[in-house]
Amino acid sequence: MDTFELSAREAEDVIFKEAWLTYFWKRAIVHGVEEDIAEERFQYWTSQSKLSPTSHDAVDVERGLVELRKLGIEQLLWEASRREIITDQTANGTASAAKPTTDMEVSS
Repeated sequence: MDTFELSAREAEDVIFKEAWLTYFWKRAIVHGVEEDIAEERFQYWTSQSKLSPTSHDAVDVERGLVELRKLGIEQLLWEASRREIITDQTANGTASAAKPTTDMEVSS
């Protein structure tokens, strides 16, 4: 398959998507999501970001984004983040901070 030169806008789009994929896979490592592949994907996208993007990279980032969607990585990371926040609030005794305040409590 031949490699085609990307326009400046296309190259910028690929660079942004590579950064996005790197960010999500790093978060997956931190939160223990998809542990069997997270490190490999993180290393791959980190190494890609050091190169000038090509048409092959444009295809790769789209495949990478599809993979994130199919695996539900964003949802899994959101759930892991929520669990972490709830655990921190419970440990610090601040779980009530999330409780809505009533008019009676405000006027006291």
